[in-house]
Amino acid sequence: MVIADTNIFIASIRGNEIADTLLMKYQKQLGISVISLIELKVGATDKKKKRAVEMVTDIFSVIPLSKYTGEKAIQLVDLYNTPQRRLQMPDALIAATCIEHNAKLLTFNTKDFKFIKGLKLAK
Repeated sequence: MVIADTNIFIASIRGNEIADTLLMKYQKQLGISVISLIELKVGATDKKKKRAVEMVTDIFSVIPLSKYTGEKAIQLVDLYNTPQRRLQMPDALIAATCIEHNAKLLTFNTKDFKFIKGLKLAK
């Protein structure tokens, strides 16, 4: 399984060909974290954007949060939030979702995730 980060979907909605290619490459094994779905819905402020987000949810399975995901996200924040680096809450939850489901993360922002042990990044 591969879970796509929010930025992949945003880029695709905006017409980015690289994002479209990546979504097609992983289409049969791709999921979206409920956190990314929420982030997409927050940004969908007009009818066109809302339709685009609905298309995403129609195509890809939405991975819900579990108790484990929440606990793992807390561990990740405790471990990786330092004066030199901040692990944001949505990123911690998305990473925890990937770890829980033994999934690779597909993201354009590898710098936000590459330091997390146990998290695999898709290429």
